[in-house]
Amino acid sequence: MAIEAAQTGWSDDGNWFWDGARWNDAVSEDSKWRFDGNSWQPFAGQRSAVPPMPAAAAPAPPPPSALPVAAPQAGMPSWVDPSELERIAREKQEREAIAAEPVAPLPPEQDWRHAGEFIKYSHTATVPFWKVGYASLFIYLALLWLCSPIALIYIWTTEWRTFTKVYRTAVALIFVGALLNYLSRRAGLG
Repeated sequence: MAIEAAQTGWSDDGNWFWDGARWNDAVSEDSKWRFDGNSWQPFAGQRSAVPPMPAAAAPAPPPPSALPVAAPQAGMPSWVDPSELERIAREKQEREAIAAEPVAPLPPEQDWRHAGEFIKYSHTATVPFWKVGYASLFIYLALLWLCSPIALIYIWTTEWRTFTKVYRTAVALIFVGALLNYLSRRAGLG
């Protein structure tokens, strides 16, 4: 049987099908069924050996090129259009000219290699000790006990939060009121 490699078809006995690449068995392994191309049919015959490989047809020659082939430029394939060769050469010269120009250095403030050198910060507190922290609290308590009106002024010169200033002012006023009440009763004024 003369079946070409690119074609498909059945063997002479109908038990094998050529799919273009290899022979496929059309008879089941138990030899009771045969595939006819659409469905499996009962089969009572014998399985046959695999037919020989069909002879492959020689490949067709490539079609002749309609465009004249230009001589390839150094480093370029022959299929590159001559106008593209000119453009590529021009772009290469432009890139080389740009690369040859010296690059102006960035100002130090914008140069990432100097990041952090121009940041102004202090590792130590810039607020005096008597305006924040425990020292300011003890000063406040001492002034509240010894000279309450000055403690009221001191509260508003500290760096405390506004809420803290308000409630400590209220505490100081209550303390001053209680102290004046105590002193007036002690002196017999009331």
